[in-house]
Amino acid sequence: MQPNLVLEQAHKLYAEIEQGCRNAREHKSGLRMLLDAEELQSYLQDAFDLYCQSLDVPFDFVQASFLHNPIPFNFGGNILKLAIAMIKEEKKLHVRAIFSKLGNLVASCIMLDAVRHNIPGLLFTKVQFRTTIPDLT
Repeated sequence: MQPNLVLEQAHKLYAEIEQGCRNAREHKSGLRMLLDAEELQSYLQDAFDLYCQSLDVPFDFVQASFLHNPIPFNFGGNILKLAIAMIKEEKKLHVRAIFSKLGNLVASCIMLDAVRHNIPGLLFTKVQFRTTIPDLT
Protein backbone atom coordinates (compact mmCIF):
# COMPACT_ATOMS: atom_id res chain seq x y z
CA MET A 1 0.00 0.00 0.00
CA GLN A 2 2.88 2.37 0.80
CA PRO A 3 4.38 2.38 -2.75
CA ASN A 4 0.96 3.22 -4.23
CA LEU A 5 0.62 6.18 -1.87
CA VAL A 6 4.04 7.53 -2.91
CA LEU A 7 3.20 7.01 -6.58
CA GLU A 8 -0.16 8.75 -6.13
CA GLN A 9 1.50 11.70 -4.39
CA ALA A 10 4.12 11.92 -7.15
CA HIS A 11 1.34 12.07 -9.77
CA LYS A 12 -0.47 14.80 -7.82
CA LEU A 13 2.75 16.79 -7.49
CA TYR A 14 3.44 16.41 -11.20
CA ALA A 15 -0.11 17.56 -12.03
CA GLU A 16 0.28 20.64 -9.80
CA ILE A 17 3.62 21.55 -11.38
CA GLU A 18 2.18 21.05 -14.85
CA GLN A 19 -0.83 23.26 -14.04
CA GLY A 20 1.45 25.94 -12.58
CA CYS A 21 3.57 25.91 -15.72
CA ARG A 22 0.46 26.18 -17.91
CA ASN A 23 -0.82 29.13 -15.84
CA ALA A 24 2.56 30.88 -15.98
CA ARG A 25 2.76 30.38 -19.76
CA GLU A 26 -0.76 31.78 -20.28
CA HIS A 27 0.04 34.76 -18.05
CA LYS A 28 3.31 35.48 -19.87
CA SER A 29 1.59 35.04 -23.21
CA GLY A 30 -1.07 37.56 -22.22
CA LEU A 31 1.69 40.03 -21.29
CA ARG A 32 3.61 39.23 -24.51
CA MET A 33 6.58 38.10 -22.43
CA LEU A 34 7.12 34.56 -23.76
CA LEU A 35 10.75 33.93 -24.61
CA ASP A 36 11.93 32.20 -27.74
CA ALA A 37 14.85 29.75 -27.67
CA GLU A 38 17.51 32.43 -28.27
CA GLU A 39 16.16 34.77 -25.61
CA LEU A 40 15.84 31.95 -23.10
CA GLN A 41 19.42 30.90 -23.81
CA SER A 42 20.72 34.41 -23.08
CA TYR A 43 18.79 34.58 -19.78
CA LEU A 44 20.06 31.13 -18.80
CA GLN A 45 23.62 32.23 -19.59
CA ASP A 46 23.19 35.37 -17.45
CA ALA A 47 21.79 33.28 -14.59
CA PHE A 48 24.63 30.77 -14.91
CA ASP A 49 27.21 33.60 -14.86
CA LEU A 50 25.58 35.08 -11.75
CA TYR A 51 25.42 31.76 -9.88
CA CYS A 52 29.06 31.02 -10.76
CA GLN A 53 29.97 34.15 -8.79
CA SER A 54 27.56 33.78 -5.87
CA LEU A 55 24.71 31.51 -4.84
CA ASP A 56 23.40 34.05 -2.33
CA VAL A 57 22.25 36.68 -4.85
CA PRO A 58 18.92 36.01 -6.60
CA PHE A 59 18.71 36.32 -10.38
CA ASP A 60 16.88 39.48 -11.42
CA PHE A 61 14.99 38.95 -14.69
CA VAL A 62 14.12 42.66 -14.92
CA GLN A 63 17.77 43.74 -14.77
CA ALA A 64 18.67 41.04 -17.30
CA SER A 65 15.92 42.24 -19.65
CA PHE A 66 17.31 45.80 -19.45
CA LEU A 67 20.71 44.43 -20.48
CA HIS A 68 19.25 42.64 -23.50
CA ASN A 69 16.68 45.33 -24.38
CA PRO A 70 17.90 48.69 -23.11
CA ILE A 71 15.42 51.51 -22.72
CA PRO A 72 15.55 53.67 -25.86
CA PHE A 73 16.56 57.32 -25.69
CA ASN A 74 13.26 58.65 -26.99
CA PHE A 75 10.12 60.09 -25.44
CA GLY A 76 8.62 56.70 -24.54
CA GLY A 77 11.90 55.50 -23.08
CA ASN A 78 12.21 58.62 -20.96
CA ILE A 79 8.65 58.22 -19.65
CA LEU A 80 9.47 54.60 -18.77
CA LYS A 81 12.64 55.73 -16.94
CA LEU A 82 10.55 58.27 -15.00
CA ALA A 83 8.01 55.57 -14.08
CA ILE A 84 10.81 53.25 -12.89
CA ALA A 85 12.28 56.07 -10.80
CA MET A 86 8.84 56.64 -9.24
CA ILE A 87 8.60 52.95 -8.35
CA LYS A 88 12.01 53.08 -6.69
CA GLU A 89 11.01 56.22 -4.77
CA GLU A 90 7.63 54.92 -3.58
CA LYS A 91 7.76 51.13 -3.24
CA LYS A 92 4.02 50.69 -2.56
CA LEU A 93 2.93 52.61 -5.67
CA HIS A 94 0.83 50.50 -8.05
CA VAL A 95 1.53 50.65 -11.79
CA ARG A 96 -1.91 52.11 -12.50
CA ALA A 97 -1.30 54.87 -9.94
CA ILE A 98 2.07 55.71 -11.48
CA PHE A 99 0.69 56.19 -14.96
CA SER A 100 -2.32 58.00 -13.56
CA LYS A 101 0.09 60.49 -11.98
CA LEU A 102 2.08 60.70 -15.22
CA GLY A 103 -1.00 61.16 -17.43
CA ASN A 104 -1.21 64.94 -17.27
CA LEU A 105 2.55 65.32 -17.71
CA VAL A 106 2.59 63.06 -20.76
CA ALA A 107 -0.45 64.78 -22.28
CA SER A 108 1.17 68.19 -21.73
CA CYS A 109 4.40 67.03 -23.38
CA ILE A 110 2.51 65.69 -26.39
CA MET A 111 0.50 68.90 -26.74
CA LEU A 112 3.66 71.04 -26.40
CA ASP A 113 5.37 68.95 -29.09
CA ALA A 114 2.34 69.27 -31.37
CA VAL A 115 2.32 73.06 -30.98
CA ARG A 116 6.10 73.38 -31.41
CA HIS A 117 6.07 71.35 -34.61
CA ASN A 118 2.80 72.83 -35.88
CA ILE A 119 1.17 69.39 -36.14
CA PRO A 120 -2.37 69.82 -37.45
CA GLY A 121 -5.30 68.09 -35.83
CA LEU A 122 -8.20 68.54 -33.48
CA LEU A 123 -8.01 68.41 -29.73
CA PHE A 124 -11.54 67.02 -29.49
CA THR A 125 -13.88 65.25 -31.82
CA LYS A 126 -17.07 67.17 -32.57
CA VAL A 127 -19.09 64.98 -30.19
CA GLN A 128 -16.60 65.53 -27.34
CA PHE A 129 -16.47 69.24 -28.12
CA ARG A 130 -20.27 69.57 -27.91
CA THR A 131 -20.44 67.78 -24.58
CA THR A 132 -17.48 69.72 -23.13
CA ILE A 133 -18.24 73.24 -24.35
CA PRO A 134 -21.77 74.64 -23.92
CA ASP A 135 -23.54 75.76 -27.09
CA LEU A 136 -23.31 79.58 -27.27
CA THR A 137 -25.66 80.07 -30.23
